[in-house]
Amino acid sequence: MNRIQQRIEKMKLRNLMNYVVEEKEATIEHKVQDEIEKALWEIKDSMDIPTEEIQLAVESRKNCKTR
Repeated sequence: MNRIQQRIEKMKLRNLMNYVVEEKEATIEHKVQDEIEKALWEIKDSMDIPTEEIQLAVESRKNCKTR
């Protein structure tokens, strides 16, 4: 391989590694989001909070993450 081909291969590998890291971070973020939502519903049950308030909190959290 000449130097240009080596450089191209290094760039491809770097881009692939960045993609893998981004995917892993997105997966972790999604799991955390699920855990927060579960916790909110558990709090609702234990403290007798109205369902509407929990739904608003969950939707607000989802909207905050998508921005």
